[in-house]
Amino acid sequence: AAYYNPQLDGLDSTLVNGSETQRLNNYHGPESGIIAGSKTFFTYEEVMEMTDGFARDNIVGEGGFGCVYKGRMPDGRFVAVKRLKVGNGQGEREFKAEVEIISRIHHRHLVSLVGYCISENQRLLIYDFVRNKTLEHHLHGKGMPVLEWAQRMKIAIGAAKGLAYLHED
Repeated sequence: AAYYNPQLDGLDSTLVNGSETQRLNNYHGPESGIIAGSKTFFTYEEVMEMTDGFARDNIVGEGGFGCVYKGRMPDGRFVAVKRLKVGNGQGEREFKAEVEIISRIHHRHLVSLVGYCISENQRLLIYDFVRNKTLEHHLHGKGMPVLEWAQRMKIAIGAAKGLAYLHED
């Protein structure tokens, strides 16, 4: 997902290099719920509370992967909760590998992972929440002033920098 961030004068996005997922082999068993070197593990009940029970009013985006909800952590910080569709074909091992990889990614043009949740058939990723709506909204939103081409170029360069970072060896 991509989000316009005026403080960066560009783009924040969440991206994962799928090919790296296959190379990761150091996880704990699925019964532990712990992923080596990862971010915070949240219970399903904690995530339900953050999102007011996954209330429709909290949906900030939808796609083939599932829904993204705006949530609020107990400390007051806002988060984006990506709730993956049940039966999306991603197995336990692949999900854990993805969390481990995303946990190690730190770049000014990529949204940081806060934590994750594994509960029965639920798979959730919790990211820092980026305000200011989506990039699509700023490029094509009705009633919005059109972004100048110079601003669009800065956004494209920011996205390219984030992608380049993900593909570095």
